[in-house]
Amino acid sequence: MRKYIFLFLTLLAVLLLPACAAKDADTVITVLVEDGAHYEVDVAMVTLEPGGNAAFYIKTDRDYAVTAANYRGEYNIRRTRGMTKLELWNVHYPTRVSLTLSRDFRTISYEANGGAALTGYGTSVTETYDVSYHIRPNVSIGTDLFSREGHTLVCWNTAPDGSGQRVGLGSRMSVDEPVTLYAQWAEWTPADCFAWKVSEGGTAVITACTETGPTVVVPELLDGRTVTGIAAKAFANCPAETVILPKTLVRIEKRAFSGAKLRELCFYDNIEYITDDCFPNCKNFSTLRINAIEDPYGYSYRRESVLADKLDVLIETMGEDRLIFYGGCSMWYNLNGDDVEAAYGDQYQILDMAVNGLTSSLFQMELLRCFVTEHDVLIHTPEISSEQQLMLTTAMAKNDSKTWCAMEYNYDLVSLIDIRLFEEGVLETLRVYLDKKAEGGTYADVYRDSKGNEFFQRNGTLSFLREARAESLSDSVYLDSSYLEDLSRLEEEYRYFTELGVPIYVTFACIDIDDVPAEQRANLGQMGELFLEKFSAMDGVTVFGNIEDFVYETEDFYDTVYHLLTVPARQCTAVWLRDLTPLLVADGLLEE
Repeated sequence: MRKYIFLFLTLLAVLLLPACAAKDADTVITVLVEDGAHYEVDVAMVTLEPGGNAAFYIKTDRDYAVTAANYRGEYNIRRTRGMTKLELWNVHYPTRVSLTLSRDFRTISYEANGGAALTGYGTSVTETYDVSYHIRPNVSIGTDLFSREGHTLVCWNTAPDGSGQRVGLGSRMSVDEPVTLYAQWAEWTPADCFAWKVSEGGTAVITACTETGPTVVVPELLDGRTVTGIAAKAFANCPAETVILPKTLVRIEKRAFSGAKLRELCFYDNIEYITDDCFPNCKNFSTLRINAIEDPYGYSYRRESVLADKLDVLIETMGEDRLIFYGGCSMWYNLNGDDVEAAYGDQYQILDMAVNGLTSSLFQMELLRCFVTEHDVLIHTPEISSEQQLMLTTAMAKNDSKTWCAMEYNYDLVSLIDIRLFEEGVLETLRVYLDKKAEGGTYADVYRDSKGNEFFQRNGTLSFLREARAESLSDSVYLDSSYLEDLSRLEEEYRYFTELGVPIYVTFACIDIDDVPAEQRANLGQMGELFLEKFSAMDGVTVFGNIEDFVYETEDFYDTVYHLLTVPARQCTAVWLRDLTPLLVADGLLEE
């Protein structure tokens, strides 16, 4: 009887085996790395269950590096044991992956420096960055690499003890040779220095701080609960000059730091609510140190994001002889790079640093002056009806979310600016920008418009052809003399440059005369004379050109009343060069 039972069970197992095999086949997927030039994959094809991770080890030819993969999900590329390790995470479907290699790359190694490795990484990690487009790489965010109990990762440094170059998490740095960055940790202030309450979601919200020392490092955890908020007046009159917030914090209530001695605030860009009203009567509050922890969004959002790339060129060319052209988008769109290079390129590096004329010029010029030297010449075309370009206001306003979409790619730039220079709006415009972030990107992205046009080339000018006018043009132009009555704040900003020995030349931006209110068109000559009078009275400033030479009609413009079509833009550039060249020669700045 047992013999028959055994035979029956054996036969049943044989019959069920194909079905089981089919079931297993249905739950296994294949991932393949395609063949390509200048690299070999150790094992090019792997199988795994849906949702699993795939790892490949790649050996590249000398002077080549793997810098990207076309996998749609999350992935990571790191150097390990003399090879490149490609990790694909959460693979749910059969996948073929192609690789991108670069000969223009930089290598950065990261050391935990007292921290511990997260799953899958050692305490030393090496990453390779393609710098064929973005010439300065964004460093690792780091919170996905290392952790340390009771500490917050605040930045990287080229020296283990923090005495070298400081780099914020995700910010950019200049890298010529392979470099090592060391994690810098801040120990949490003891929990008994804080009073707190439990939020509706079960997290901790700080209601008071009793620490009297110069630095407060807010913990990520209090009694096992994640710290997510700071209540109103929690840090009121706090004597600490430096406050470091954890990556878990998402909200600061209004008046939270009322009257505090705060000078420097360090926080992460996953914060959901932070505004100027959180820091009333903080007279010493001057410095923001922002660490990246979220994927960037700027290159998906606005063309102004390329300001980060323009500033990289400005940084990398410091000390060279440079002509720096600055203004609103009437300079950005209308300065023809090829023509300027032909005129001055044998004697000067040409840089067009202009972006949107409705964004804070004070913010941008404060950054410019951090990287100019006595070898530079500044040419400015302030748009005649732009409050921001004429610096009639120092407040940051709604359009400055476009400024933040550039700063996101190098938050360290923000730490160079004393935020007390602004009437208001610095943190509020950051919050508005962070609210706009609707989709993730990568630091390798490039800004392109809906037609595929790229908005950045190495001298900062636009290269794409603009032949057809849009059906309607945005923005407005005014010839209102009140805009030129008080230019004292702009003059003050100019003074920073002239004191460095930087000569300044000022001229006119284009004017769409059809867009000017009819009752103001007769003001053209008066505005030109007032412009000449006001700017010529400033020390170290030379005015060139005539306002009549920059008058255009609506048919000359592309999509706003400041963006000329390519042919009129070249004509505008020719006028600028015609009037500027003899002045540079007369001042000994240009050889004939």
